[in-house]
Amino acid sequence: MKSKWNELFYLLGSRVKDLYVSKVAPYKLIDSSWRMILFISSLAILVIYSSHQVDRKVFQMSKLNEQLKDLRSKHIDMRTQLMSLSKPTKVAQDVKSIGLLKSRVAPFVLNVQE
Repeated sequence: MKSKWNELFYLLGSRVKDLYVSKVAPYKLIDSSWRMILFISSLAILVIYSSHQVDRKVFQMSKLNEQLKDLRSKHIDMRTQLMSLSKPTKVAQDVKSIGLLKSRVAPFVLNVQE
């Protein structure tokens, strides 16, 4: 398998070399426009770097969305537990064990006038 890759890379390298010798070298294209080649290469590197940064941000956002879903689920579970624990019948049942009973006298409202 490795020899096939070596053959492919050798073939590719020889074709690039032939292209350079037959098309580019006679016109001295690289010698006359090295600044443009350097500029385009730096732009290509900048584009690759930007795409890697975007991919990293997308993965980070996906991870945060998963955490958000988990936290929302935990919040709903806790809210459901709180609702069931704060029901008057549940509270009366829990305080009965420590000796508190439901009042027989109805509560009354105090009106404060200023």
